[in-house]
Amino acid sequence: MPRADWLSSPYDIRGNKRNNDFSTYQYGFSLGGAIVKDKAHFFVAYDHQRDARPLQIADIQSTDDEKRLSVTQATLNDFLSIARNKYGVSNTPQFGSFDKRERTEAVFARFDWQLNTKNLLTLTNNFIFDRNNQNIGDNSAINLYEVYGTNRTRSNSTLATLRTVINPRLTNEAKVQYLTSSFESLAGEQLQETNIPRAIVQQVPSVVDGKNVLTTIQLGGQRYAPEYFFSNVVQATNNLYFNTDKINFTFGADLMYTHLYSRYGSELNGRFYYLGMDAFRNNTPYNYAREIPLVDDENVRQNYINTALYAQMQTTLAPGLDMMAGIRADYTNYLNKPNFNQVVFNDLGLKTDHSLNTFQLQPRVQFTWDIGSRQKDIVRLGGGIFGSDILNYTMINNMVFDGTRMASVDLRGANVPVPNFPGYRADPSTAPGKELFNNPAIQKLTTINLNREDTRIPVLYKANFSYNRIINSKLRLGVSAYASFARNNYMYTDANMVDQPFFRLANEGNRGVYVPASSITAQGVSNWTLGRKTTNVGRVLALNSDGKVNQFAFVFDGTYKYFKDGEISFSYTRNETKDNTSYNGNVANSATLALPVKDDPRDISRLSASDNQFKNKVVVYGTLPTFYGVSVGIRYSGFGGSRYSMIVSGNVNGDFVATNDLAFVFNPNQASVPAAIRTGIQTILDNPLVSQSFKDYLTKSIDQVAERNGGINSFNGQWDIRIAKKFRISRKQYLELSGDIFNLGNLLNKKWGVSEILGTQAVYSITGFNAATNTYNYVVNPNAGIIVPSGNPYQVQVGLRYGF
Repeated sequence: MPRADWLSSPYDIRGNKRNNDFSTYQYGFSLGGAIVKDKAHFFVAYDHQRDARPLQIADIQSTDDEKRLSVTQATLNDFLSIARNKYGVSNTPQFGSFDKRERTEAVFARFDWQLNTKNLLTLTNNFIFDRNNQNIGDNSAINLYEVYGTNRTRSNSTLATLRTVINPRLTNEAKVQYLTSSFESLAGEQLQETNIPRAIVQQVPSVVDGKNVLTTIQLGGQRYAPEYFFSNVVQATNNLYFNTDKINFTFGADLMYTHLYSRYGSELNGRFYYLGMDAFRNNTPYNYAREIPLVDDENVRQNYINTALYAQMQTTLAPGLDMMAGIRADYTNYLNKPNFNQVVFNDLGLKTDHSLNTFQLQPRVQFTWDIGSRQKDIVRLGGGIFGSDILNYTMINNMVFDGTRMASVDLRGANVPVPNFPGYRADPSTAPGKELFNNPAIQKLTTINLNREDTRIPVLYKANFSYNRIINSKLRLGVSAYASFARNNYMYTDANMVDQPFFRLANEGNRGVYVPASSITAQGVSNWTLGRKTTNVGRVLALNSDGKVNQFAFVFDGTYKYFKDGEISFSYTRNETKDNTSYNGNVANSATLALPVKDDPRDISRLSASDNQFKNKVVVYGTLPTFYGVSVGIRYSGFGGSRYSMIVSGNVNGDFVATNDLAFVFNPNQASVPAAIRTGIQTILDNPLVSQSFKDYLTKSIDQVAERNGGINSFNGQWDIRIAKKFRISRKQYLELSGDIFNLGNLLNKKWGVSEILGTQAVYSITGFNAATNTYNYVVNPNAGIIVPSGNPYQVQVGLRYGF
């Protein structure tokens, strides 16, 4: 099934002329049949997909693009000239629109063998490979093409199942599985596989439409690559099915052993920070930071065991009233632990060798009531407690960062090494690393990740209710309600950050700053290392269980068979999701990067709209009656009410992270506010290109720190259509020709079918600090709130299927 380039829109989603491949090719086959009639059967399937789509990196085609990106083409040209002449960047294009390709292969095979009348043996093997080129970006606003890395994944599962009918009431099913998988993050194709440091240039200035704007541009390596995770899993499961005249029982046991072999790659390449284009031009960074391995073998080996016992029963309590109830007990034990760090224990009272073992009891029940046994009114009510797996990545974090395998540097001033990027490209091992510790003036900062002793495993409490009314053979309507309460969700916070701020910003809602005012430079740069409880270690990211999620959803849906096989189905969802952190497990530092805060990043006492929040979702699918073998289907899907935050570009609270400070919105009508800020905010409010959603968010936040995820995106949707015709060749053979148009609205008008959704918006950038008044100096981003169109332009897919 190809979505060939010539069948796709000649424009990108912004409406600019497209010069890159935008296509998807899919093909495959399946084949099955009897090897020995009524004795042995086989089935095999193969699927291939090749996807190509543009990767746009500061692709400036118009003034509107300059406004969205807060940079001009002249600035990009100047940056790239310096990068090539002094930093060794390739002469190939680094900004613009590039070909990005992904290849996926999947092979499935199944063999069934009826050993005798009571025993059926089934063997399956499932192999998947995926390579997604230029899929890994980084945290900077603009990253050069060389920064983008590649994901490569493989998995293979071999499963043997023996199903034995012991007697008419008793059946046993035994399964044994061996699973191997790998996930690799690879450096960009223009860099050596071991990667090189990053050069992060902050406050890159441009003048766009007569207004001063700033952005951040990055070259070199990136945060993650190279890293890899390999796993080998052996699993044995046994299910026993026992049926009586009134109750059907299932009893089961599950035993799984996992071996993990991994290299953690986050922040290991080093990063130089530059403030402005002059510093970049003169190769004078103000900061160098790096996590540095202290051991020759950087790999982590981890082994753990999962076990479970479970039971389920299904019965009829009364005519039309069925009940299904079950309970599951899970136990997990990690056999490898981090090393004990005496310094952390002495100074902070925390143990680095605390591992997570868990026993979870999970009951659940579901009632189904067919009122009057008429198949007209169906009521379902259920609920349960569902446990969570321990995150392997979390355990890897803690083993890597126990203080014995890794140390870090965070250098400023005269201690910052003079970068030699051409040299790093020739030999990445020459990047400043372990030898820095030979300098007595350089402090070894040991980053620690650990589990607090009271850390528990996340648990989810769920309840659901639904009522379906089957009005007649053509029409069904239903309503459903869902409630979910997640507790003990994971979150990392810094246990080595001082408890109280050194001072507060009286002009910004009295928000706290956790480094001394005297340490903040005239350019507004703070040094997080001066806000520690103990100087014997660096950041101590401690895993806790303080995360919470409350989610409620209401769904109204229905199906109407209006004529022959013509049918319309619809669903409307009203959703509300609140949490105090949307961290879902990854690098420990990601927890601190992803949560915008007023001041104290450890205070997660307040629930607000989740990163995963949406308010409304609509799905409509309809088919026309088949006419001369032609079937037509139309689908619309859309959602609205997703959320975003308004932040400051820069480290207001001094907590290490420069992207997690919610903005205090100054009053443009207040005389005490600097004139440039008043004018800047009013300019945003008067700008017709700025989303009304952002203007509303800005207005309601005046004279206060903006609420996390207080911005509300509008509703966006897309139409798709499918037409198919089946040609019968013989009684058992047929050809089916199909055509799909994805994003039909965009085909009709290139301005339609575009997602207009805002992500996190930086409304200010820090440009200085006034030591006399203890206040930051800001420049307003005049282009905050301008939407960057997203989504995919239309594609046409044609398909051919042969069946026999």
